[in-house]
Amino acid sequence: MISQAAYDDSKQRKVTVLNWARRTALCATAELGRQAQINQRRKTVRQRQIFIWLIAVFYVLVGNDIEAQSASKNDILLSAASPFEDLTEYALAANTKGMKLALEAYADQASEVNKVLDAKAREDMEVLIANIEKAERQGDNETVALNSVEAYRVLVESLDVDSLVVPMQVSLLDYTGFKFEVLLHTKTPDWMALKKVAEEARQNWAAIQPRVTDNGMCDAFNTVIAGMSKACNEKNHGMALFAAQIDLALVDLLEGFFEESSR
Repeated sequence: MISQAAYDDSKQRKVTVLNWARRTALCATAELGRQAQINQRRKTVRQRQIFIWLIAVFYVLVGNDIEAQSASKNDILLSAASPFEDLTEYALAANTKGMKLALEAYADQASEVNKVLDAKAREDMEVLIANIEKAERQGDNETVALNSVEAYRVLVESLDVDSLVVPMQVSLLDYTGFKFEVLLHTKTPDWMALKKVAEEARQNWAAIQPRVTDNGMCDAFNTVIAGMSKACNEKNHGMALFAAQIDLALVDLLEGFFEESSR
């Protein structure tokens, strides 16, 4: 027979073992919980890393695609604008064959151009082309020139400016030079209209002058802009025509400056 003392001692040992087992189980459970949390955190971190990586890839791909689209759009528009420069010059020179060739050159590109123009620009181009073709058939070179230079402007102002190497204002300075020449070739020059063109030239030059580090070019452009304004105030036809021709010559140099600066 087991004594009471032995029984109590045995009971106490069982309680101690049970308590130890309970604590061990609780510790094990807690450890499993911590491991589960750690694993979950690691999983979450991995998921976030994968998500960030996918976002980065997405933006690289989409960004490149947007840049490619913008470059393609600008290439189309700049290519299409060129025939209107030619058309303006041919009209001023009464070169019938040249006008027909320039119109054909644009016609070959028209469908692609319409794809990248917004609705307003497409509508404007349709009207201008119709005016040019009608005037060309009628031998009205003055109207051909006036509408051609405006078609050039519509295309230039449709460019995606963020992806241009040569700022849009450079092409608009080209426009103002051509528009000056066209207005001066009319039978009775509209000096108020010429003043507006001279002011446009001044504004376009002012917008890009801070980016031009060639002091000689800056001085030349400042002089020609002042000359355009002075010629209009004095209604000096010879001075105005000379200023327009210098403007067009300087635009070529300005284009070269920006292209060289981007390299």
